Amino acid sequence: MFLRPQPVRQPHAASYWAATATAPSFAGLVNPIETEVAIIGGGFTGLSAAHHLRKNGRRCVILEASEVGWGASGRNGGMAVPRYKLTFPELEKKYGRDVALRMYRLAHDGVDTLEEIIHAHRIDCGFGRCGHITPIVGEHGVRRFAADVEWLQQHAGDGAPSMLGRSAVIEKIGSDLYQDGYLEPRGAGIHPLQYCNALASSLANQGAGIYCGTTVTSWRSNGEQVEIHTPAASVRARELIIATNGYSNLTSAGSQLEKRIVPIASAVIATEVLPPALRNALLAGGQLATDSKRLTNYYRILADGSFFFGGRGGAGSRASPAAYERLRQDMLSIFPMLQGVGIRHRWFGLVAVTLDSLPRIGKLAANVHYGLGYNGRGVGLAALVGKQLAAQVAGEPPSMGPISDGRFDPIPLHGLRRPAKQAAIWYHQVMDRFQR
Repeated sequence: MFLRPQPVRQPHAASYWAATATAPSFAGLVNPIETEVAIIGGGFTGLSAAHHLRKNGRRCVILEASEVGWGASGRNGGMAVPRYKLTFPELEKKYGRDVALRMYRLAHDGVDTLEEIIHAHRIDCGFGRCGHITPIVGEHGVRRFAADVEWLQQHAGDGAPSMLGRSAVIEKIGSDLYQDGYLEPRGAGIHPLQYCNALASSLANQGAGIYCGTTVTSWRSNGEQVEIHTPAASVRARELIIATNGYSNLTSAGSQLEKRIVPIASAVIATEVLPPALRNALLAGGQLATDSKRLTNYYRILADGSFFFGGRGGAGSRASPAAYERLRQDMLSIFPMLQGVGIRHRWFGLVAVTLDSLPRIGKLAANVHYGLGYNGRGVGLAALVGKQLAAQVAGEPPSMGPISDGRFDPIPLHGLRRPAKQAAIWYHQVMDRFQR
C-alpha cells in the first residue's frame, strides 16, 4: 500500500491553551503489542472511548501521531453547547418529531457525559455551566431561534432556553451589533487542552496504554482481529476505533473516512489581558458566545482576563496571516472598544464538516469503528460519541438517529472541495451582510 509522507511528532500550536496547560509526556510505541481495543487519535473522541472502555473493564491503547489533544480537541473554543448547527424545528422538519426529540436528549447527554468524565477523573480544567449565548443579527435569525424556544417548551417540556431581547443581549455581550440573543443556561466551558492532558494522564495511571509520536500508517482487519502498523512496531487488537476527525487525511489509515468530511480551518486569536473596566464590560455574566451568522464568530473571556475570539480561517486547511488580520477586523467590528489591544496568541485547528451538519458514528468493518464530523460542536458531542463507540465495541448498536443511521458516503467531487469552500464562504459573507 502506498504510504503518504508521515507527519512528524509536532508540538502543540502556539495557543493560549498550550501556554497555560500542564503537558504530560508519553513515549512512542517501540515494541509490538496486543490489546483488546486500539484507538487511533488522542483527542476528545478517543479519550472518551478509552475512559468508557476502561470503565467496562476493557484493555485499550491510544495511538496518537503527535501529542494528546494536538488536533482540534486542543485548539477549539472549549464550549460545550447542548444543540446542533440546525435548530430543533429544523431537525423535526427534516427527520420527524420523534427523531428531533431523540436528538435533543442526545445533545444534553453529550454535555452531561463530559461533566461525568471530568468528575470521575477529578480533572481541573475550569469546567463550569456558565451558560451560552447565541447573539443574533437580523429578523430571520430572531424568528428562527424564537421558534426553537417555543418548540422546546411545547414538545420537550424544556423552558430553560430563552430569548433575551435587544437591551438584554447588549448588556450581556457588550456590543450593540446584535438584535437579540438566545440563552442556553446549561452550556458549559472548559480549558480543552488541559482536559485532554489531565484525562490522558489519569487513564494512563489506570492502565490504559497511551503512545504519542506514533503514527498509524495502515490497518487491516480479517473480521476477527485487526493488525495496525506504525513506523516502529505493530499492534494486534480485537477491535479498532478510528477517532481522527478533521485530521483523517494525515495517513492512509484514514483513507476510508477522509473523503466523507470537509476539513475547514477555524482561526483563533487571544488578546493581551484586558484592563478590569474593559474586561467587565464584555460578557459580564461570564457566558460563552457563538453568534448565529453563517460564518460564525465565537468568543469568551479567558481565565486570566484576556479575550478569546474565533472564526472561520478561509477555504484552505491552514490559517494565513491575512486570515488572522481579517479575524481581528471581525472582532473590532463587533467590539470596537478593543481597538489598540494587543494580540498575544494566534492559532488554528481543523473543523470536520459533514454535508448535513451532523456527526457520524459507524463501522468500516465488523470490528473497525469510527466517530467524527462534529461541525464545531465536538466538545460535548465527542464525549458522547466516545461513550457510544465503547458500547458499540461491546455489541450494543448505537441509537442516535441520523448520527448513527444516516448515510455517510464519500462526498462527490471531493477533490474540488477547496474552490467549493471558497465559493461557499463568499456566498455566506454576502448573506450575512444582507441579513444585518
